[in-house]
Amino acid sequence: MPAGGLVFLLFVLLSIGAAVALYAAIRDETRDLPTMGREEAERRARGEGRRYNETRGRGTDRRQSGGGRGDEFGRDGDRTDDRGRNRDDHDW
Repeated sequence: MPAGGLVFLLFVLLSIGAAVALYAAIRDETRDLPTMGREEAERRARGEGRRYNETRGRGTDRRQSGGGRGDEFGRDGDRTDDRGRNRDDHDW
């Protein structure tokens, strides 16, 4: 029976040691994180999005409009979205 107690004690010590080692490794990895400003982050995000769309043969999701005033929806305006659905139809 003393051998069983020794194995249990060894298992407990190894478990505690592994948890402490994992904590120390994570703390060292997250100590000095690189930071950037908002403008730099937005510039990188736009560039990554542009490269993603170019590699997959997609265009941008921005459409030419009449200055944002809804001019493209005049009497003869195109009333379909990019998937060919009527803009007046809703799923709700």
